[in-house]
Amino acid sequence: MTVTHTFAIPTERLRIVLGGAVQGVGFRPAIYRLAEKLHVAGWVRYSGTGVEIEVEGNSEQVSDFLNILRRKRPPAAVVTTEEVSRIAPAGAKWFEILPSEEIA
Repeated sequence: MTVTHTFAIPTERLRIVLGGAVQGVGFRPAIYRLAEKLHVAGWVRYSGTGVEIEVEGNSEQVSDFLNILRRKRPPAAVVTTEEVSRIAPAGAKWFEILPSEEIA
């Protein structure tokens, strides 16, 4: 008899909010391409606070995403604030660009 063990790789999810001159500079498509390259799930959208990102994957993927995001931004982007928080994984399977959040 053969016993096979499968071990789940822990999933992490980060919520990242970037403020400053981040709209109209190609930020969402750049984030999408980075997410696809690193095979992470989640979403990106513009909101009244700037660019909001939620990214989900294993620890290494999520860490790589954040590190690359900090180093390689669209040239015209000017990020003045960055908020990063760890949140509960949502079980996302893909990455998408969401419509901009309505600003009241």
